[in-house]
Amino acid sequence: MTTAESLFQAFLNRHDDAAWAEVLDRLTPSIHPVDRRAVGIWFAFFPLRLHNALATASDPSAMARALSLAGKYRLADQVDSSHEFLYGHRYWPEVKREVNSYLSGSPASLKLDDQIVESATRTSKRINADVSLLVGITAVAFMTLQQAGPDVFSRTAEARSYGARWKKSPDQIVAGRIRDAGQGLFGFLRTIDKRFTVTFREYEPGSTFEVINDQELTTASARDQRDYRLQDQRCIEGPIPVECRTAACGTCWVGILSDTRRLSEPTPREVRKMADFGYSGFTGDGSSPIRLACQTRSHGNVSIVIPPWNGLLERLDEQSQPPNPIEETNQ
Repeated sequence: MTTAESLFQAFLNRHDDAAWAEVLDRLTPSIHPVDRRAVGIWFAFFPLRLHNALATASDPSAMARALSLAGKYRLADQVDSSHEFLYGHRYWPEVKREVNSYLSGSPASLKLDDQIVESATRTSKRINADVSLLVGITAVAFMTLQQAGPDVFSRTAEARSYGARWKKSPDQIVAGRIRDAGQGLFGFLRTIDKRFTVTFREYEPGSTFEVINDQELTTASARDQRDYRLQDQRCIEGPIPVECRTAACGTCWVGILSDTRRLSEPTPREVRKMADFGYSGFTGDGSSPIRLACQTRSHGNVSIVIPPWNGLLERLDEQSQPPNPIEETNQ
């Protein structure tokens, strides 16, 4: 590696998923609450190990079939849109421009989190925005650069209205996630039939559906009769992609932006199946930001994020195992 650009790329490529997890742990206190959970969810949606597996596969299409990948799973194909659910998305063109400037120089620090904060601070001063709103989206930009590569990443941001659909301030959005639905004039008479709201795109008005108390999110989603297939071919009924509703397929995984205490605890089956699916971010307890919607019951308003793809990532571990010499001998 001799060029300045390759030096910085080499610095990024030294970080795997585990190293990035440590970076995010250190960055989290610096991220505004509006994006604090959202950033962690984004990183769960775009794990580096999936990118690396596809990038190094002799036949990426065969690898995708082996992992039963469906939807938009390549970050390089959605550089400017994968993070729409972050409030910091509105600053993407400026953040991207700043991160691009790092390609022409060597890393200023050997600590990636310091580099991210430095970059976010420079952007915040230039556009006069709160740096806490820029740290998360800047971390996303660095990971996007690592996966997409400098040639794809450095392209001018797509012409679009970044963040224009957000009609509330960051603090209003955070407060809205805490607020629960009123039950009407005679709501005090409601018991098991209390009704709440699930929001699946905070940045897009009308992106909600109703959920009855203690109802699974996918069951409630299926009652939304609007056609979502033009936006996502995986959406057969309602906005949450689903195939089985028994935790057998892993299609309905979602990110949780709101208070997870309004959701049921993961069942032993969900814990077991999530280990099988291999999705990042699932903690196995009630605080988990990643859940299977078909196994998750709501007891209040919920704000979720729907990932653009699904698959069976546990097969990555299976494919990385060397052949069993005993089995080969017996064949």
